[in-house]
Amino acid sequence: MADDLGRKTMAVARVGWRLHLTSLGGRQAVRNPVTVTMPAEPFHIWGDLVEKAGFRLSDAPRTWDAYWDFFKPMQAVLRGKGMRKIYAMGPQITTVGPNDGNGLMAHFMIANGGAGIVTEDGKLHTEDPKVREAAIRSVTWLTDAYKDGYVPPEALSWTDADDNNAFHEKQIVMDFDGSISTELAMINDRKAYLEQIVTAGLPLANDGQPMPAQIGAGGLFIPKGAKNVEVAKDFARFFLRPEVMNANLKGGLGRAVPTIPSIVKEDPWWLDPRDPHRPPYVRESVLGPTIPSYNGYNPAWGQVNAEQLWGQAHADVIKNGMTPTAAVDKAFRRMKAIFSKYLFE
Repeated sequence: MADDLGRKTMAVARVGWRLHLTSLGGRQAVRNPVTVTMPAEPFHIWGDLVEKAGFRLSDAPRTWDAYWDFFKPMQAVLRGKGMRKIYAMGPQITTVGPNDGNGLMAHFMIANGGAGIVTEDGKLHTEDPKVREAAIRSVTWLTDAYKDGYVPPEALSWTDADDNNAFHEKQIVMDFDGSISTELAMINDRKAYLEQIVTAGLPLANDGQPMPAQIGAGGLFIPKGAKNVEVAKDFARFFLRPEVMNANLKGGLGRAVPTIPSIVKEDPWWLDPRDPHRPPYVRESVLGPTIPSYNGYNPAWGQVNAEQLWGQAHADVIKNGMTPTAAVDKAFRRMKAIFSKYLFE
């Protein structure tokens, strides 16, 4: 079942990648894209700071909102112990982007029952009361966390690297960010890498049900007008050989994971318990339930992300005094306008 779900997810993600590349250069901009990698978003946690605050990660609640809430009281305790600039968390509620804030909100929507905001037929469902309620609840939680002082003030203008930097400087106890590049950036600090930092997969959704990770697709493509198409195809076939894909991704230390589940099952390196970060990331990205990025259903979602409509909704609440309901309705109106330009028969 897991392999079937993974194949379906990657098939849709592959379509989404083709649509994205096509949108960059015209309807016939690319020949068949070849998927090689897929990333998911895990939690990154300073386990030593959790313990310093008098908590144990094993006591963390199992549902989404409660899991995030678990870290909030640590902030006051750690500040009382001299870490005066520490914040509990670093959610990317940015209006700048380009990627992390969209991934953050996608998972909040999934956790709150709003995964169906875009469906496989390419249709937008902002009129669905369940989707609207999920968006309002998500924006409310994130903006309340910011207004209550648990998020660094500059998070509204963070780029994708800024939450990583804040984590590395121990300005935040936990972060939610794509891949394990956060951990691998500190691989030469063996104490931090092996003993202090914890990588964790997704908790349950707020309704107590298993929560799928949203993934994208990356790899190779042959642009229209390429002079050596057959040579490019030969190289793509070579690059897609499981042993080649495996060696290439292992060379990247597991930042990205294979699109072929059998690779991580057959090569013990991927789930080697001596590395504290790679196994939970692989289980979330490859072996657990997943859904594709909504770009795989409709390229209009790429423009939604590019315009940072979720980040704008957060800013409308925090800076412009709008209610979460009004901010979500404003974002939904813009989404509908974008989707109206992409018609499917």
